[in-house]
Amino acid sequence: MERANFQLAVDAALVLKAGTVNQAVVKGLNKLGLPGLTRDVITASEFRRNWDIEFTTTGKLGRITYSGNMLVGDTAGQDQLKQYLKDNAKFNDARVYIDYDNFLAPDLANDPNSVWQVSKHAPGESDKNGIFSLSGEMTCGGLFAMFVKHLTGDGLAFVAAGNKITDADAGFLAAGFAAGQTLIVEGSTSNNGQYLIKAVAAGELTLESTVKTVVDEPAGDEVTLHGGTL
Repeated sequence: MERANFQLAVDAALVLKAGTVNQAVVKGLNKLGLPGLTRDVITASEFRRNWDIEFTTTGKLGRITYSGNMLVGDTAGQDQLKQYLKDNAKFNDARVYIDYDNFLAPDLANDPNSVWQVSKHAPGESDKNGIFSLSGEMTCGGLFAMFVKHLTGDGLAFVAAGNKITDADAGFLAAGFAAGQTLIVEGSTSNNGQYLIKAVAAGELTLESTVKTVVDEPAGDEVTLHGGTL
């Protein structure tokens, strides 16, 4: 993981219904906490032993935490979060952007049941300028990935035979795509979704057929690819 990508968060944002016509952005954030990986630790003791045994069991992701200011006219994102909370809804089409390009999202290629759930969204106190604060939390269910590799172009074609994506500009290796990454495709006519990269060459991505297959689609439209790992 390239830590240098995670030093600045001036463009941090929470994007709900990402990629749809109803996309909503929660603006005004000034703090964003990403989930950490943890495993529960249990202690086993036995009679006639002087030292207990500790070991880790199941693993889990922590919560997304966010806080900021309630901005006048900025209601779409906050209203959607409150509706999710009210309905106790599960959703997988939200992204947490840590900067302008890179984001955390459910890893549906490795875990189709990965979801977000809002556990808290509440206003705080007003300051002397009349600005109200807000804070909230979202829980992570299942596997998530950080998407930090990106490529946009109109030379990307989809080939059903072999389950491949080709690039006329041969830019896959230079962009940092690698075997084992989860791949998000957006902007195509028939092949949007999440895939798992099986092999990479400069001008060709081979995708894992057991996860999702592509249909033939020629180059021409501007398509964006995002590659990520846990």
